[in-house]
Amino acid sequence: MDILFEGFDTTDDPEDSAGLVEQLLLPDEQNDNLVKHVLTKGVDLQEYSQQIEQELEALEDEQLSSYEEHEGALLELDSEIRSCDEVLGHMEKLLASFKTSLGSINNDIQALQSDSQSMSQRLRNRVVAEKQLNKIIQGVVIEPEAVQIICEGDVNEKYLECLIEVNKKIAYLRVHSKQHRKLKVFQQVQPELDRLRLKASSRVRQFLLDKINDLRSLSTNAHVLQSSVFLKYRFFNHFLIERHPEAAVEVRDTYIHIMRHYYLDHFETYQRGLTKLERTVADRADVIGMEESSKLSLFGTTKSVARDRTNVFNLGSRADILNTDDPRAIVLSIASETNDKRPFEELFRSYNLALVDNATAEYEFIMQFFVSPKARQKITGSDMARMVFGHIFEPSIRIGELFLKSYLETTYDALGVLLCIRIMAQLASELQRRQVPALDSYINSMNMLLWPRFQAILDGHIESVKRLSSSRTKAKIDTQPPSTVRRYAELATSLLRLNASYNTHVVALSLARLRAEVQAFLTHKADSSADQHAALVFLINSYDLLLTVLYENGFTEREEEVGSWKQVLNTTVLEFAESELERYFGYLKQFVVDAEQQSDIGQISSEDLNRVTGTFNAEWRAQISAINSSIIQSFSNFRTGTEILHAVLGQLIIYYTRFHSLFDKRFARRSGTSAVCQPVGVQNVMVEIKKYRNNF
Repeated sequence: MDILFEGFDTTDDPEDSAGLVEQLLLPDEQNDNLVKHVLTKGVDLQEYSQQIEQELEALEDEQLSSYEEHEGALLELDSEIRSCDEVLGHMEKLLASFKTSLGSINNDIQALQSDSQSMSQRLRNRVVAEKQLNKIIQGVVIEPEAVQIICEGDVNEKYLECLIEVNKKIAYLRVHSKQHRKLKVFQQVQPELDRLRLKASSRVRQFLLDKINDLRSLSTNAHVLQSSVFLKYRFFNHFLIERHPEAAVEVRDTYIHIMRHYYLDHFETYQRGLTKLERTVADRADVIGMEESSKLSLFGTTKSVARDRTNVFNLGSRADILNTDDPRAIVLSIASETNDKRPFEELFRSYNLALVDNATAEYEFIMQFFVSPKARQKITGSDMARMVFGHIFEPSIRIGELFLKSYLETTYDALGVLLCIRIMAQLASELQRRQVPALDSYINSMNMLLWPRFQAILDGHIESVKRLSSSRTKAKIDTQPPSTVRRYAELATSLLRLNASYNTHVVALSLARLRAEVQAFLTHKADSSADQHAALVFLINSYDLLLTVLYENGFTEREEEVGSWKQVLNTTVLEFAESELERYFGYLKQFVVDAEQQSDIGQISSEDLNRVTGTFNAEWRAQISAINSSIIQSFSNFRTGTEILHAVLGQLIIYYTRFHSLFDKRFARRSGTSAVCQPVGVQNVMVEIKKYRNNF
């Protein structure tokens, strides 16, 4: 070190010496901070190196003494380490042996797993094969006892159970015959099952034919036999349908033939019995326009016709048949004993109730007995049921149609025909609720017969009213309503009642035509009278009678019928009020009308004013009393008479008030001019009028 720094002055500026040292140091030495520190601080390197050597020696002595102190512990530790090495070496040998054993065990486990999987697969295959074999055995093997019952046993519930089991075997064999056609069991069982099927079909066919033949007797209750026998053993027929169609067709045709005559005989007997109970309600002469009370006899003479015609136009309690909750038909034995005659609609309803109830029961039986469960889920099942039902009930339906036709050919009872229409509508709704579509065509055909006849009867009423309007002669008029008005009022009310819940356009249109003809008839009769006052009284009484009948049956002005007649009545009442004023106060009315047309109030003659005033003052009380008496004599209806009196006197007050106004203006215009007499005050006239308010 001394040689290295020889010739350099280290006492100079430390910063300069530091820079010089950094230039002299090797690159690796420049990073030594201790060397840097020594060189930069100007330390004596020789002394410094000696100091370091002393420190190293002291440290070495210290380390040696520490080693000597721990020498025993280190030797003991070395011994323990050697012992551990021996133990670890032994453990390494044991683990190596254990690893070899584990490898052998793993191979054994893998071999066992492979054997287990193979055994499980063989077991599953065996179970599957066993199930298939059991299924095949159960599907084709029949117990000897069942075979014996099918061939020789009585046809009863036990026979039914065995037949169901045999049918399952046949179905299984047919479904799986292609799949297992090579199996010997299928080849052996197939012929035996065919023979068993034929034997069962033969015995079941004969059983069903015997039971069907029991229906030939009219005393037999077919529905009881159907529910207790046929439905109980309906599987017999389903078996024939699937396994022996020819036998099933024979059973079906036999049933159709027997039941066709069964229902025909019953409904013919029932229809004849109902016909004997019919009460004629209306004949050709029972029309609205029939005014005369006698008919021409065969020898040209006339005789009084005494008939109770209260039910011809008045519905009365006949509509109760539509609201009755009793679903039962007329029992002929009971009705014949009492000899209770009834209108046709009751007989018609009874016949059709019996038809609908029997048809419902028969259709449901056909669906369950003659339609197999498989076909019942398809459209073909419904078609089959309709076909069988149609063949059975065709004669009975024809009897019903002939029953109605014979009635319609002779009836002139519009209410009875409309009641029959409403009955058919109720029955159609009931059939729809029961889901029995087999009678839809019957319902339609009956309506096709009823509606034209209903319209023809109403056309007859309309023509009868037209004939009444054809007279051109003027004659004295009766102020009381003619019988035509009451008949029309009752008929219109009855038709409205029967149309309330249905709102049929045909009924409303026919009623409107009839109303127009009646209005034309009344107007024509009023115009034919030379007495205008009597004609107006006649019209008001007629309109009032019509409205009274309508109101009594619960109809209001919201109804077109009521509103139409109410409007005509109001117009006629106003016309009558003007006519009455013209009769008793014509001078007053004419003066007011003429005076109001004058452009100058001064042009009104004072003499005329005094004349009218004098006449009114002298006669007004007597004239009001005369008006009251005239209205009392003309109108017997309290309500209508009161309204008419109020209308007439109200018009009088209006004209008299206008007269007072003219009187005051006329004499107020010319000063110094006064009337000869003052008119009675309007208030006095009103007080007098109030006395007649409650005279009716």
